Amino acid sequence: MSDIRYSLEKYKGRSTRYHCPQCHQRTFTRYLDNHSKKHLSDYAGRCNRVEKCGYHFTPKLYFEKNGYESDDFHKPAPKTKIIIKPPSCIDKKLMQASLTSYHQNNFAIGLSKYFPERMVVEVLRKYYVGTAKGNKTIFWQVNRSGQVRTGKVMQYNSATLKRVGYINWVHYITKQKDFNLKQVFFGAHLLIDKTRPVAVAEGEKNAIFGALYYPQYNWIAVGSIEMLNVKKLNALRDYQVTLFPDKGKAFDKWRKIAENTCFNVHVNTVLENTNLNEGDDIADLVISIKKEQYLAGPEAIIDKLKRKNKHLNLLIEKFDLCVTQCPELDSS
Repeated sequence: MSDIRYSLEKYKGRSTRYHCPQCHQRTFTRYLDNHSKKHLSDYAGRCNRVEKCGYHFTPKLYFEKNGYESDDFHKPAPKTKIIIKPPSCIDKKLMQASLTSYHQNNFAIGLSKYFPERMVVEVLRKYYVGTAKGNKTIFWQVNRSGQVRTGKVMQYNSATLKRVGYINWVHYITKQKDFNLKQVFFGAHLLIDKTRPVAVAEGEKNAIFGALYYPQYNWIAVGSIEMLNVKKLNALRDYQVTLFPDKGKAFDKWRKIAENTCFNVHVNTVLENTNLNEGDDIADLVISIKKEQYLAGPEAIIDKLKRKNKHLNLLIEKFDLCVTQCPELDSS
């Protein structure tokens, strides 16, 4: 029994995430009474959308509202012998089998609108990004020894590249018994190369966008703003590290963490110097740049003409015409 009476419920699949009282998204973690194993209340907990929502109703707030009982917080527990169990792993063949069918992967389909398909496939395989049933995406976590710790499964809208609700884990989907999860950075397998600078992003999607647009780095992701801390950063002290936090609150939080590390960590300010919205990330930045490049180029004019004349596309295909920069169009 834990000495801590109340704590956030550990993730054990989608059934342990609830609808947030504030933003109504299914990203809410409730506080659990570690003695009774019951939830404190349906509104006591924290929304995982830290920047977009930020709802957090603590046990202290709950008892200030409803009154205290004599043993509400601390109750001595008998000391028990701690047995350290090694982290569990997943069969590498399962991961390798997923590194295909990108034409049925919504995330890969969306990326191909901004980058050449060949480049997208190359980066997804390099970073161990797989395809799951239902056009879903698997972001595998593989350590430097090549052990597969787990895989995060998410669903994306191929048009917007925004996540669509669903999130799960391979070890949970495959019903691994007594699975001892110990996560590593997404992209940790690339840290074998200590000569290449390392870029740290919040989410896996941002790491992939970064790898496509800023290939000079080995990109890794921590999973969310809250999952980066001084201890994790200090583990990277043998590398040249740059943090790429989301714009706003995340930037301030990560900058403070970087200041407390045992080595010099650079915090990139590119997002902070843009007109993007609070909470926007590297993916939003790259998409905005790509859209501006498209609108400034001849492709946008040709696409506009295609919408006006449905026969134009047939003409282009028949004569194998290609788009080139036209001085007359530039000066118009």
